[in-house]
Amino acid sequence: MKILLIEPQDRPLRSITEEQKEQILSLSSDIELEVISALNSKDIEKHLTDVEVVAGIPRAIPDLSRAEKLQWVHSFSAGMDRVLTPELVNSSVLASNSSGIHATPIAEHIIAFLLIFTRQLYQSFRNQQEKTWQRINELTELKEKTVLVIGLGKIGSETARIASCFGAHVIALDTKGKEKPSFVEELGVIEQLAPFLGRADFVILTLPHTKETHHFINKESLEMMQSHAVLVNIGRGGVVDEQALVVALKEKRIGGAALDVTEEEPLPEESPLWSMENVIITPHHSGISERYMERAIDLFCVNLKAYLAGEDLPSLVDKSAGY
Repeated sequence: MKILLIEPQDRPLRSITEEQKEQILSLSSDIELEVISALNSKDIEKHLTDVEVVAGIPRAIPDLSRAEKLQWVHSFSAGMDRVLTPELVNSSVLASNSSGIHATPIAEHIIAFLLIFTRQLYQSFRNQQEKTWQRINELTELKEKTVLVIGLGKIGSETARIASCFGAHVIALDTKGKEKPSFVEELGVIEQLAPFLGRADFVILTLPHTKETHHFINKESLEMMQSHAVLVNIGRGGVVDEQALVVALKEKRIGGAALDVTEEEPLPEESPLWSMENVIITPHHSGISERYMERAIDLFCVNLKAYLAGEDLPSLVDKSAGY
């Protein structure tokens, strides 16, 4: 069985080590595994025709139409929108992702966003650049604030847990049937968006981008938020109607936004979001950690073990749903 690992080109994600390849090879004693790692398109194309399993960062996974023996594609990321082409969706090829490995760094990133706003660190950073010693008297606390988490998966749950440790009132929305964790004070369903939005000081989006979630936050929902509330998006840019967000920020209908993702990436230089004083932008790197590939390979091995045994993949993606 030939497995093609597409090496991450982002240096912070680290390369796949020889020890990790050995970790993969050790999973089978009766099926001969061949683990190939490739970095450039030439090497990738060379192995596509006879590979059974492909794993890599979504933006590095190429057109798989020539992979005639492909049975399974695995994403080293949680997002699948770049992987699930119409051809793949309509094929028998299995698809899985690395949902959950980002929970710790992304949750910490989100909490950092919240503290930047409660402590108005963005203003202190600007004052430092201007060499201005100016005390800010409007500082506040995360304690007792109402934090709404929309999407209570592994990232959302870890964010909710940490926010509760700060003494915040954590409420959440998810699909029907989700069990309420002890650190969430109130759990509703997505259809209850309006009343939950109106109560939140911070609205945190951890949703995937699908047909159902496209522009989930739009002009109408932004108008439901409190005028001081901050919108945090670390899911996918398409979940938010960016034009409506810009208008809401300009007109101060909401208090601010913290964005690790945008509708177009990189965010165009002409976007007004860059220069807004009540906006914090990070370049889609909230999931980066020195332990990223370690966790990604560990989860891939869990799935590979199931695959070799003919069992359901623990991280199997519903290709029609997109996650």
